[in-house]
Amino acid sequence: MSADQIGGLMDILGVQREIEQDENSKPPNFSKQSQAAPNMRVAVRKPQKKDKEAIWQPEEFKAASGVVVKDQGDDRTVPRYEVMPRQNLNAADAYMNLQELDPSSDRCTELLIKIWLPDTQLKDISLDVLEDRVLLQAPKHRLNLALPHKVKKDSGNAKWDKLKGELSVVVPIDMKARPKPLQASMCLFVCLFVRL
Repeated sequence: MSADQIGGLMDILGVQREIEQDENSKPPNFSKQSQAAPNMRVAVRKPQKKDKEAIWQPEEFKAASGVVVKDQGDDRTVPRYEVMPRQNLNAADAYMNLQELDPSSDRCTELLIKIWLPDTQLKDISLDVLEDRVLLQAPKHRLNLALPHKVKKDSGNAKWDKLKGELSVVVPIDMKARPKPLQASMCLFVCLFVRL
């Protein structure tokens, strides 16, 4: 096969061409100028054609879903974060356990999300809380975090600690959207059925 035929085959298959220059592809030159020049890679990309028969175009999907997908040219880092479920407890719950609460995440009423953003100011942060994810954008950071439970997106609050560079977001869990645990009578029925 000739180089033109290989290039045509690459175009048909949609393979991107890369032009590489390395030490083995050119004869050695020991002058000071040649030793200082870096190796370069140049990628040739063709613009993507829109498929007219496709049901969704990528731009429409991004707009309809509310999900921010990381662009290929976006080199912002994902910040360090923690997602912690929280319960509202009082002294009676802690010592006498009157409401049958336990430390499992199934009994939690809200989520605490801590995001560390070093070298960032409050005015540069854009935060969007959706039912199932948190979207954060800053000049150096970008976060698209899926949440473990659906939340009430309009009832949360956020606090910024300037000294630590920490953003704390508290959002209540939407209890109506959570699956209900098995009732005790259902468990009893299943246990009896298995024994028979």
